[in-house]
Amino acid sequence: MRKLLAVFAAALLATAFAQVEIEVWHSLSENYGAPQFEAFAEEFNAMQDDIKVVVSYSGEYTETLRKSQAAAAAGRAPSLVMFEQTRGAGFVDAGAVVPIDRFIEADPGFAFDDLTQSLLGACRIDGQLWCLPYNPSTPLIYYNKDLFREVGLDPEADFPTTWDELMEIAPKFAVENANGELERWGFGLAHAPGWLFDAWLGQAGGRYLNDDGSAFVFNGEQGVAMLEYWLALVEAKGARPSGSQTPDFFGGKQAMMAGSTATLRSNFERADFDIGAAPMWCGEECYVPFGGANFYIMADANAEQQQAAFEYLKWLTSTEKGAEFAAATGYMAPRRSSLDTATLQAVFEELPEARITYEQAESHGYPRTLVPFWGEVHNQLTLVTERVLLNGEAPQVALDEAVEEANRLLEVYAD
Repeated sequence: MRKLLAVFAAALLATAFAQVEIEVWHSLSENYGAPQFEAFAEEFNAMQDDIKVVVSYSGEYTETLRKSQAAAAAGRAPSLVMFEQTRGAGFVDAGAVVPIDRFIEADPGFAFDDLTQSLLGACRIDGQLWCLPYNPSTPLIYYNKDLFREVGLDPEADFPTTWDELMEIAPKFAVENANGELERWGFGLAHAPGWLFDAWLGQAGGRYLNDDGSAFVFNGEQGVAMLEYWLALVEAKGARPSGSQTPDFFGGKQAMMAGSTATLRSNFERADFDIGAAPMWCGEECYVPFGGANFYIMADANAEQQQAAFEYLKWLTSTEKGAEFAAATGYMAPRRSSLDTATLQAVFEELPEARITYEQAESHGYPRTLVPFWGEVHNQLTLVTERVLLNGEAPQVALDEAVEEANRLLEVYAD
């Protein structure tokens, strides 16, 4: 790609053909696509001379958030940053990022309608588009087919698709030691559920905010029903509160594990048993939240760097590059056209489970809540889970206190 689009070439003429250097921060670790992402930067740099991309791993999502906050406060933010789904709103509120729709509108060749529109819900704030999805995901259920067979279940026909079926099937995996402690169980309920709290709440028919976004309401009957279901599942010995789901699952102690589609390929390679993957079950509703991250152009970059960041982001999210990254990881490609490429068709042939995340996203995928203070609300959700699952507190009491704090924060930010 010796020449970029005319709109960018014109901008470069004004800088006397100087190469524009942009710094890109990402949160992709070794098992989540870092080698592929870094190879993309090398490929882009080798195929054109107008932009030099410098890629840096800025830590996992929370560390990237903190580093970016400090860099923006000091006026030294990079040109392009990857923020987890719920974390960009704070930078929009602070004026630390620029809208992306203005670059798209100035580029008639940008195929906006080809983007998976449901994924853009996490990028739209106050009527503007602030980011582009890069590595979106949904949660799947990974399961040990050998354990299903061991307890007399067909791993395909008997896999639970509803809460009722999970309640019926999960206790069948229970194995207790002489002290009555579970040595094997059906499913793990994480102490810090993160986005899985979103999934269960949505499946119960609940939402975090009311319809006009003026109040948090996850302490309603749906939130209570969700936590009461968790407690009933534990009481039935179908699940166990867990802080270490991954080692328990791969160690054969846990039959089913909720996890990101981002680790689909690595999970299948890691398992020394017959592993399966399936959609998340449904409760009152079918509901999965979008995970992963989006890219934002930072306000500290100058005009040439911002345009260069958009050009690089456009290339990263192109049909073929999106397909290549999805094929290497398990993350979703952000463009619909990527699904028809030979690259992803080969993946679907080899690993049919890779289609699940796209099917979920299309039928019942939802963006996560966008408020600038989501980190504080997230902490409240962890406290709720710990208080109910580990300390035996009543779900209504724990939820009421969490909602009270969330609404206090909402009032502070509204002033």
